[in-house]
Amino acid sequence: MSAYADTKDWDPRGSSSLSSIQAVSQLYNQLVQMDTTDTSQIVCDLCESWEISNEGTTFTFKIRDGIKWIDGDDLTADDIHYSMLRYGDLDGPTGRSGLWRNYTLESKDGGVNLIDNETLEFNLQFASGAFMRFLAVDYVKTLPKKALEIGLDLNQAETIIDNQLGSGPFVLDEYQRGNFYKVSKNENYFKEGRPFFDGIDHFIITDTGTLLAQFKAGQLDMSNGGFTNLAPTQAFELEKDTNGDYRPEAVSPSADWGLMMNVKKAPFNDARVREAIQLAIDYQQWNDLVFDNTSGVGCPLMGMAHSFEECNTWPGLRPKDGPGGAEDIARAKALMAEAGYPDGFKTRYDVRQVGTYPDQCTVVKENLKSVLGIDGEMTTYPSAAGYAFFGTSRSPDSDGDWELACQGEGQVVLDVDGIMGGVYLKGATRNYTDWENAEVNAWFDAQKQEPDPAKRVEINKEMETFLFTQQDNHWVTLGWGILQWIIGPDIRGFNAPETVQTHFKHEDLWLDR
Repeated sequence: MSAYADTKDWDPRGSSSLSSIQAVSQLYNQLVQMDTTDTSQIVCDLCESWEISNEGTTFTFKIRDGIKWIDGDDLTADDIHYSMLRYGDLDGPTGRSGLWRNYTLESKDGGVNLIDNETLEFNLQFASGAFMRFLAVDYVKTLPKKALEIGLDLNQAETIIDNQLGSGPFVLDEYQRGNFYKVSKNENYFKEGRPFFDGIDHFIITDTGTLLAQFKAGQLDMSNGGFTNLAPTQAFELEKDTNGDYRPEAVSPSADWGLMMNVKKAPFNDARVREAIQLAIDYQQWNDLVFDNTSGVGCPLMGMAHSFEECNTWPGLRPKDGPGGAEDIARAKALMAEAGYPDGFKTRYDVRQVGTYPDQCTVVKENLKSVLGIDGEMTTYPSAAGYAFFGTSRSPDSDGDWELACQGEGQVVLDVDGIMGGVYLKGATRNYTDWENAEVNAWFDAQKQEPDPAKRVEINKEMETFLFTQQDNHWVTLGWGILQWIIGPDIRGFNAPETVQTHFKHEDLWLDR
């Protein structure tokens, strides 16, 4: 299999790295998971059943009997409870493993309770249909309590290999940074007959020319996820060039492509500058040049509040060569003058050398230079180094080293709550400045508790309008991307997941050759 980037984290606590969970997921299990056949459904993984009581606010899980860690010790509800307390710790990072804690009582105060060695209980603040979907994502892995208690660093591949840690369908055998990671079948896996593969070699291939050549030569059976570094046209051409042997399997348009602004630094802490940037970008050109016109319009909330059609008429998002386009450019220039930058300013662009990020930033950079006089050099980084660089602005007493950056946030679930937890809440995976706004927090809390779908949409429309205007924001939504797994001719059992963040255990796939 191909992997689009190296692994940043081997411990999913606080992780927001897709390339990392693609490596880690096959080593451990979750309490529940998204089904691999009907990919919209939630099914048990470590549990054998669950019950909902107290008017939808209590979830009680019965844990399967006979589950073993690789070393032969029993995996019990105590292990699961310990991991949930780590992910649910409000003083710790949310990442994607802790998004479910937006719905529960504080974990240490009754939100997660160990009833006995076979029973675990979650207590919610209010009834929510989204809670289980966030609990089912691949990041919410159960790690061995005993290893964590004695201080083993599970964020190191060497620790996992040397101590043979894991419970999942595969065992980590070898990891060579920047090149590959290899796993072999867990012979004592608790799911009878699974996995079908004897092992998987994952090769980290960041160069698209090399990736295409490897597929065409039959050296790869599939990609290990929907993010492959290929542009849509490249994926379609691969299918054509191989007479359909390698086919792209599309995931729903759930990749939030964005321009990150470091609002801890001037001039990006000025709403006039942010609005000018939002107005000046040519979103149609960006979509055409980078994504072959396959991306959805840049509604901040992915068409789940205002429709894509409505957003396409908004200032900035509407075509620059259509009605209102010239007005948007004029308004952007006027705002820059009001802010004291009539001739623009110097800045810097930082981007991970992954997928289309450099291409996206190139288009944005040229737009802002030609329209507003905002200019600067672009620096690229290996995937993990880029994440670390953006993270320099996380600390309350640090402004960070970056200013503008092109980044994406692959949605965990298809819900407004997922977008908020990924971009707009304090501690969100792509909120590297820990920006927050009291009104946005209030709208988020109101909509996540609103049981009436129509009323929830109206709340979200208010919130989306505020975010779009850049009165107070750190992110410009460029568009919503469709990502595609590449599946080879011999792979069987694959069904495209709802989002790009699930289905990395590969336990239900097999080869027909």
